[in-house]
Amino acid sequence: MSKRSVIEAEEGGGEAGKRSKFADSPAHNDGDGAGEPSVNHYAGWTVPAEGYRLPTVDAADLTPEGFYQGYIKQRRPVVLRGNLPDVSSIAKWEEFDYLDSKVGKQSIMVERRSSAGDSFGRGNEVKMTCREFLKLIKDGDDKHYLTTQDVQADADGRPELMSPLMKSLQGDFPLRPSLMGNLVPQNINMWMGNNKDGASSGLHHDYHDNLYIVLKGRKRFRLYSPKDTEKMYTRGELLKVHPNGRINYQGEETTAYGADLQSDAAAHASRRKDEAEKLLAGAERAVEEGTPGAQEQLERAEEELESAMDAILDAEMGGDDEEDDASACDELFGGGLRTVDKTVKNPDNFSRVEVDLLDDEEKLKEAFPKMLEANAAFCDIEAGSMLYLPASWFHEVTSFATSTEGDGSSSGHLAMNYWFHPPDGSSFDAPYSTEFWQNDYDDRCAGK
Repeated sequence: MSKRSVIEAEEGGGEAGKRSKFADSPAHNDGDGAGEPSVNHYAGWTVPAEGYRLPTVDAADLTPEGFYQGYIKQRRPVVLRGNLPDVSSIAKWEEFDYLDSKVGKQSIMVERRSSAGDSFGRGNEVKMTCREFLKLIKDGDDKHYLTTQDVQADADGRPELMSPLMKSLQGDFPLRPSLMGNLVPQNINMWMGNNKDGASSGLHHDYHDNLYIVLKGRKRFRLYSPKDTEKMYTRGELLKVHPNGRINYQGEETTAYGADLQSDAAAHASRRKDEAEKLLAGAERAVEEGTPGAQEQLERAEEELESAMDAILDAEMGGDDEEDDASACDELFGGGLRTVDKTVKNPDNFSRVEVDLLDDEEKLKEAFPKMLEANAAFCDIEAGSMLYLPASWFHEVTSFATSTEGDGSSSGHLAMNYWFHPPDGSSFDAPYSTEFWQNDYDDRCAGK
């Protein structure tokens, strides 16, 4: 039996109010390579003691700026009691008939496990209509789970904010709930399943800040901070952990705010081109007006524009060879919408530690000893409450269905979540160090 105790924390006080500083000792995958430079630069809040219980605060008492300063900026998870007024219409989703009328004919991908004892999160999916899935839930099926859906890229190559399923329900919720201030949304999802004894997600982390809203049932979360990444035995090979917690694996390096380096370079080059074009237009006017030194100004502006255009080409090609360039062009101009953010099997961000071992100290000591050095926090999210979880916090979620309806059918468990690009800025007004994601959001929403 595990000796790990659960520490009940006082709301808003005690150790919960202390922000942990990043340890100076080196951090490495599986604890190897003593003396090598650290790859873990996480500087946010950490779990103060094993078994810590997250505090609960009333959502109605929070302002967007206060929430940013107290939790988002600190990278501190928290349970929020009550729902948000601007998201209240999703309560209609609790009725199967409403969902059936809105999205019953939609094709969806549903994760399937082989038995009630298995955890989800392995990427084993089957295709069905939403109506067929709703019937499974009503009939008490516990082997299927609606999770994130594949999204397509728009005409400019950007992943859509939502799957077709969520687009059909878009009238029920805002794209940017007011509490989250100036964070930019990355994806919006529905989660639905049915297991009265509890179904586990498996231990993993996500790449974005999460606002998780429970509508039916109960969710039990076990959490570990990004500071403990090297102790989580991830399937992917760790490259680095950014100060805001954003985790990178080998072959998938991004900025701290989650933009891949090629896209970030392309955006920077595009802004540089826009500025160069403004300089060129001004120089041309100066030449027409006969302003002294205008010709030299024009030549410099032309050189800057040419340099900016070269930078755009470099960013778009990304140093690929001709064969890769041709493939990229085919992908970009081949017509039709591409599926992106597609579910994969055994993803990098999942732990190799099976759920049934998490409370077995003897087996952990034998197979995954570093796990015993990590502090776990816990919380339960009931229907009508929410969890804010910063990017890259490891979590294992066990979902419990509510009791059966009067007609003998099951109501299952149901949640909605927003994912937001992880902030790396220093203020409520400017939560990101660059305008990359805000510009991207403005471009994709222009004219909508």
